[in-house]
Amino acid sequence: MQFVTAALERELLSTSTINEVILKTIYVIFSNFKKVRFSEAATLCIPHLVCALKDGNEAAQESVLDTLCLLKESWPQMNEDIAKAQSLISAEAIPVLQMLMKTCPPSFHERADSLLHCLPGCLTVTIIRGNNLKQTMGGTNAFCCLQIGNGPPRQTKVILVDSCTQ
Repeated sequence: MQFVTAALERELLSTSTINEVILKTIYVIFSNFKKVRFSEAATLCIPHLVCALKDGNEAAQESVLDTLCLLKESWPQMNEDIAKAQSLISAEAIPVLQMLMKTCPPSFHERADSLLHCLPGCLTVTIIRGNNLKQTMGGTNAFCCLQIGNGPPRQTKVILVDSCTQ
């Protein structure tokens, strides 16, 4: 595994390109050798995976999503310190995953969303319903706006008030 990590690092530093074969190899190794997912080498791979997720093409991004999801599935069985380290390092991918949710094919959405829901530093807000919107808003369209601290406000999709739960 350290060889693959070194190859990935060398590839990233020497050519500034993402080698899909190396990314797929990492996934195959993690798939077939469960103990490797629990290793320091796996943890050290994560920053490179995040870089490939950010800068790679669609095929590279897909391999990285598969690999990160595979690691995520192992966190409940891992030593708590290793799982925490992997999840904290993977949290660097949050802005990239949020961007992928907006720009990439729908096939990415489920995996990116499942990663976002488990990474530290990511807050997920679910709007369940709106009450009495038609009465208070006079029949206009509704949306929810959320702002945390000085961060930028986030807005849900606009929905017709008639379709809201009353």
